[in-house]
Amino acid sequence: IEIALTRSCNYACHFCYAMTHENDRSVISKENIFNFLDDAAEIGVEGISLVSDGESTVSPVFVETIERGGKNGLSMATATNGFLLNQDKLERILPNLTYIRFNISAGEPARYAKIMGCKEKWFHKVVENIKSAVKIKNENKLKVTIGMQMVFMPQYYDQLVPLAKLGKELRPDY
Repeated sequence: IEIALTRSCNYACHFCYAMTHENDRSVISKENIFNFLDDAAEIGVEGISLVSDGESTVSPVFVETIERGGKNGLSMATATNGFLLNQDKLERILPNLTYIRFNISAGEPARYAKIMGCKEKWFHKVVENIKSAVKIKNENKLKVTIGMQMVFMPQYYDQLVPLAKLGKELRPDY
């Protein structure tokens, strides 16, 4: 099942299809998501991906949701811009994830800010979060797959090589 914990987002990516329509930016409550995860596990759902119309890390129950799903035996996964993550959150979620995919879409800070609709300095925080995720995975011998993703559009062609070089430096799984 693919869901988002919220339709809100802290970025304004130029390519985001969710930006083509306004939404209520509501957030799923802890009680509702926990009931959903418990029911999903009970009926035999195998996996939950926190991707879709919003940035799930914006939700105050993001970390607990992944932990609860993992405890229930669900294959949990997420796609994220990575900005709101930190060492503590990564240490808590990575053991419970099948994969985490960082949408970074640029390999240079200025272009990242332009493409992702955010502040240039956010690029550096996301890069540090990816480094931390790789380090935590390797030190703890976790099975989680860590990926970096680019939403490619012709006007972003100049970021293919810089992002590939950044990926080579950071060493995610893909």
